[in-house]
Order: sequence, then C-alpha cells, then structure tokens
Amino acid sequence: MKIDGVGQVGIQSSVLNIDDVKDTQHNEGFSDLLTQFIAEVNQDLTKAKEAEKLLQSGKVENLIETMAAIEKADISLRFATEFRNKAIEAYQEIMRMQI
Repeated sequence: MKIDGVGQVGIQSSVLNIDDVKDTQHNEGFSDLLTQFIAEVNQDLTKAKEAEKLLQSGKVENLIETMAAIEKADISLRFATEFRNKAIEAYQEIMRMQI
C-alpha cells in the first residue's frame, strides 16, 4: 500500500449559481430534480463501495481521496434520508389539514 504525503487535496466544491437555478426551474420539474438527486446519491454510494474494496485489498493509491469518497457517500445518504423524513412530515401535515 502506497501512502502519499499530504499535499493539496483536490476536493471539488459544488457551488450553486443563481443562473443555474433559474435555468433548472424552466427546464426541469421537481420529479426530474429528485430523480437526478437519487442517481447522484447512488453513484456516490457505488464509488464508496469500490473505494472500500480497494482499501480492503490494499490497492489504495491515495488514502485521503478514498476516505473523502466514503465520507461524501455518507453525507449524501444522510441528506437523502433527512430529505425523505421532511417530505413525509410535510405529507402528514397536509393530510391533517381540514378542508
């Protein structure tokens, strides 16, 4: 297993532009955004699983990137779970409303 020194870590930040949001609102609906979000979470989880397999086999090139991929998948899954919980709470609140 090769462990490189701690240099610059290439973590990509996903900053959302207002222009991107405006374009998204006109071109995609909520279901499209939700489908894309779920696909991205699934992709993060798949990458983390592959990184774990490489870590277990000792074929890791860069430990920092491996751990970053695993943490990204963990955060994505937590966010998706919280989103689901909030959506269920909103649905239940709407069902309690009297007409």
